[in-house]
Amino acid sequence: MKSFSELTGKEKAVELLRWILVPPAAGLAVFALQFVARFVWPPAYAQLPGTAAMPVSDFHRFILPRIFGMLMAAAFVIAGAKMAPRSRLVAAIALAILWTGYCFMNHVLVHLGRGTPHYLDFALAIAAAAGGVAYIFYSEKSKARPQ
Repeated sequence: MKSFSELTGKEKAVELLRWILVPPAAGLAVFALQFVARFVWPPAYAQLPGTAAMPVSDFHRFILPRIFGMLMAAAFVIAGAKMAPRSRLVAAIALAILWTGYCFMNHVLVHLGRGTPHYLDFALAIAAAAGGVAYIFYSEKSKARPQ
């Protein structure tokens, strides 16, 4: 791959546009998974007074949100890094750090003064983001290897 200074004006513009589209691509991947999650999770319906509440399964209450949380973390890192024109590993690491900060605020920081932090959700988000970085690392490593 040519260095940035060796590119023509049109190639530089395309590369700059791809760098600008890294955060929206990562956000769009998360939005797409949130859209799918709305169809997978059963909605909570209002109950008339005196009717028995429908029990929610443990799978829908505990497992499914964690699965989608991990998928969103990995999708955020992978989609954003794949959009980057070069230095995809560095982009993946930066996106993983960004996702870790976001999850720290949502799972730990907001609960410190008035509740129990969700350390398991935070740890799973970190693991999924690290898995996304590992995927980018190995996919870039396989491209660099001559076949």
